[in-house]
Amino acid sequence: MSRFGIVRGVQENARERRLVDRTVRGRPARRVDARRPPGVAQGQCGVFTQDQALAEGLTVRQVRRRCSSGAWRSLTSVVLTAEPDPLPVAARAWTAVLTWPEAIVCRRSAAVLWGFPVRDDGTCHVVAKHGRHAAGFAVHVVRPIDDDVVRHRGLPTTTARRTALDCLATMPAAEGLDLFAWLLTRRLLSRADVAADIQARRGRWGVAKLTELLEVTASGAVSGAERELHVVLEEAGIDGWRANAEIRDADGPMVVDLLFEAARLVVEVDGMRAHSGREAFVADRARQNRVVNAGYSVLRFTWWDISERPGHVVRTIRRALLLP
Repeated sequence: MSRFGIVRGVQENARERRLVDRTVRGRPARRVDARRPPGVAQGQCGVFTQDQALAEGLTVRQVRRRCSSGAWRSLTSVVLTAEPDPLPVAARAWTAVLTWPEAIVCRRSAAVLWGFPVRDDGTCHVVAKHGRHAAGFAVHVVRPIDDDVVRHRGLPTTTARRTALDCLATMPAAEGLDLFAWLLTRRLLSRADVAADIQARRGRWGVAKLTELLEVTASGAVSGAERELHVVLEEAGIDGWRANAEIRDADGPMVVDLLFEAARLVVEVDGMRAHSGREAFVADRARQNRVVNAGYSVLRFTWWDISERPGHVVRTIRRALLLP
């Protein structure tokens, strides 16, 4: 490249970095820092559209230059970002809603936004009347009724109840059991809710999984770890307990995994997935504090404790109950 070309390129880059004050679509543009994404991106988890960038004073040429330079990148045909991968679920949800304006965040994506302890499968799930799958996005062309949709964290999202039922109707059995246990103990869902949803879904997807869920949990154990604990206690001859029992404090009712009412002893089971994630961990510890302040002692056992050292579990519970 000639010296003249190098100097010209440097001058163009300098102009690009300066604050600009040009006319956009016949009106004076606001002064903006041309190196940064538009301000609206802050409220949309770092994503935005070209129209939003233009509305804040950038020109089409400036938008194109940022994309070609790699400062910004396209997520879909209309959505851009300056953020690196991997994008959080909320950012992907904003991307979907900006791309398909009628989209509603659902299933696993909605579950993460609601703070459920579910695994992010790397796909943003939305429901809409129309739309095509794009890389990293799944559009489910089934629109829920209005009562099942709320605005949550700024996004149109299926309600917590609808989200829970849709996840249980689509998840693998083991993961669904762990989520069901988490939902039941926080009174976010009940067996009656699942039964009613089965009736409402007749002839549609999810009925088989929800029916199996009710059958498997008919004994009161709602996770593999809980069922194993019941077996361990029965074989050890320890009785006087109730599964998924309700207790109360000043703030209302709570459901605990196992309750020895006479001894005011609560036993909680941490499954392999049901208490994962920061939000779920924090909520779980706050709930345990409520149980303790209500006058109950609490023992916690993991899946590994119950499956690999059941003798330790039995001895610990016996000591807490003052049994020989």
